[in-house]
Amino acid sequence: MKNQYFGDIRDLFKYDLISWIIQRIDSIDRFTFVPMLTEDDNKSHGHKRDFKRAVEQRKPGTKNEKLMKFLITYDDDQKKRDIREIKGYFEFCGIKTVIYGASEHFKHKERAEYFKNIDGELLSDSLIFLDPDIGLEVKRSRKEHLLYSEVKELYEKMNENAILMIYQHFPRARGRHKEYLPDGRSKKLGEIAGDLPLYISDNEIFFLFLTKNAELKRRLRDILRDYKDDYNLTIGG
Repeated sequence: MKNQYFGDIRDLFKYDLISWIIQRIDSIDRFTFVPMLTEDDNKSHGHKRDFKRAVEQRKPGTKNEKLMKFLITYDDDQKKRDIREIKGYFEFCGIKTVIYGASEHFKHKERAEYFKNIDGELLSDSLIFLDPDIGLEVKRSRKEHLLYSEVKELYEKMNENAILMIYQHFPRARGRHKEYLPDGRSKKLGEIAGDLPLYISDNEIFFLFLTKNAELKRRLRDILRDYKDDYNLTIGG
């Protein structure tokens, strides 16, 4: 995650989905945000900010007018963009929110310490959201990636009432989309959890979900199906 991306169209999908889930599961007591914050750069990936067009295209999250109004305020002033600001929105919605490690940049060489220091309390009765710049590890992973070993570490520490949610880009080659979910990320995460993750996708990005509780997974699947019905999304797992 980079501060320069804060408030873009993908954030609309991301934060609307998170609030949608938490508000529908009584056992989830808080939102634990692990942003893996990296330095801003001069690339234009964070400039997907045409909210009017997003509404016309029925992009996910566009029915949440409160969230849209909140994110639009970060459209023009680059200096204002700070992911820690999202805490105010969630707490306005009545969702207790903890943002871990957002005051310093995530460093590849210090990643083991970063994950080790996440308090176990933050992994209990929580929706835990891991937000790497790109997604899960590749052959030559960098600070923009989340390692499977790190997912395993957090998964083993979280309790039965927690949900682990992971952000992931699709590969740039669109022809690889079909095999990417069932044969790639989902399969490897399934080896960690002993069960395939749930996922939801708008065909540009997707979110993967791991739980330890079969009943909680069934409830989450129903919630994702209801969310899907409002937008042109794919779910599975």
